[in-house]
Amino acid sequence: MVVKKMSRSKFSLLPKDEIDDIHNATLEVLENPGLEIHSERALNILEKAGAKIDYEKKLASIPEYLVKEALKRAPKRVKYCARNPKYDFWLDKTSTHFTTDGQAIFIRDFETGERRPSTNDDLARWTILADYLSTVHVIWVSLTPTDVPEPMQRLTEFFTCLDNSEKHVEHGALGSKQAQYAMEMAATIVGGKEELRKRPIISAIQCPIAPLKYEKESMDAAIEFAKGGIPVVILSMPLTGLSGPATIAGSLVINNAEVLGNVVISQFTNPGAPVIYGGCPGCIDFKTGSYVKGPETALLNAALTQLARYYDLPCEISGGSSSSKVPDAQAAYERTMILTITILSRPDILCGLGALESAKTMCPEMLLIDSEIIEAILRIADGFEVNDYTLAVDIIRKVGPGGHFLAEKHTVDNILKEHWIPKISDRQPYDAWEKAGAKDIIKVAREKVKEILATHKPEPLPEDVRKEILDLLKKYQNEVLKGKNN
Repeated sequence: MVVKKMSRSKFSLLPKDEIDDIHNATLEVLENPGLEIHSERALNILEKAGAKIDYEKKLASIPEYLVKEALKRAPKRVKYCARNPKYDFWLDKTSTHFTTDGQAIFIRDFETGERRPSTNDDLARWTILADYLSTVHVIWVSLTPTDVPEPMQRLTEFFTCLDNSEKHVEHGALGSKQAQYAMEMAATIVGGKEELRKRPIISAIQCPIAPLKYEKESMDAAIEFAKGGIPVVILSMPLTGLSGPATIAGSLVINNAEVLGNVVISQFTNPGAPVIYGGCPGCIDFKTGSYVKGPETALLNAALTQLARYYDLPCEISGGSSSSKVPDAQAAYERTMILTITILSRPDILCGLGALESAKTMCPEMLLIDSEIIEAILRIADGFEVNDYTLAVDIIRKVGPGGHFLAEKHTVDNILKEHWIPKISDRQPYDAWEKAGAKDIIKVAREKVKEILATHKPEPLPEDVRKEILDLLKKYQNEVLKGKNN
């Protein structure tokens, strides 16, 4: 897999005194107005910890000392495990890992070019593609199977991804019951609930509703995952000017408050529960009213990564996506702009690969192009070494004026170390490109998608495990039909 340790190129946006200002403003907001929490379990946990609760308004006023205590309890690094242990990794602030974007309801069909509602088969094929790519370390459930009944979608999505990838799977749940079943499914794969605590092959995405609101189902699921030792990514999604202030600093306060509030709940539910600082902010285009990703998103991402480091928490931050509806030049420049700044900021996980239309649509060709873009940016982030060997004065003297370096052992030894080689980008001379069919990158990517799906075969779940999970899904479906999803 492509995993890069932190190198010399690193982008730091804000000086420490401005990070301090955002932190202090966040503490003010957490205490007044506080957080609106529609989970009685969460309110009870906070009240027992010492927060002031207004049960009628469902408001929790969280004092500074609870935030400090929660941050002391929260682990500073978190392990993500996978069905195949070779894909295990740590979120420990030394490397940036990547995941696909999540929960789109449309796919751009790579065979027809049609934008259509996504199906469970689409999700399976998408997962196989992501499993193949060395730049993808986490499978976030990217597509909603609209052909599956809504109450069964989330657990079906978990199963589809776990069955079609050997990598770590990230998803959410709605309600305690769904969370319990998701953990039971994962436990079936690894050999029991205690083994799952040691080797969490799943993590949970739980999203507050900006500004400063937690829904009951999402919050109850987050509590259940915290109790079970499953890493929880608190992925706040403020939109500047709509669900967050129009100012970037103000929206950072919203994001920060929503994350820290959930950190408090998780750490007073289960001290030491693995929790991930998350941020997937966006903006509103005031001409169209559309949710968009722009240069402001890059600034938000960089600042959120700094805030996570300020609290010494592992983090997952948004990266790619585009407002473009097709994999075109706009899609490329918008995501490259955001990816470059975000990668140089060095979050532990960067999400958003493969998305178009501000994450409403997933595009297989775009997923492959994103992988190529990421590899190129990582090469820039790596920088280069300057020492006696790399300065190569002896080699320059040996070759002399007018010579060439192609035959030198120094060239052979260093060409692949120093130079990135793309997989689908075209670098041929014009005549050779024309002779090969004059294919643009979309066509090349489409052909590569077909090749991967025809040849890449992730190790499937053992049949006895599949049967046990399918039995769990049937059991859950029966409980849902009886109205027991609490």
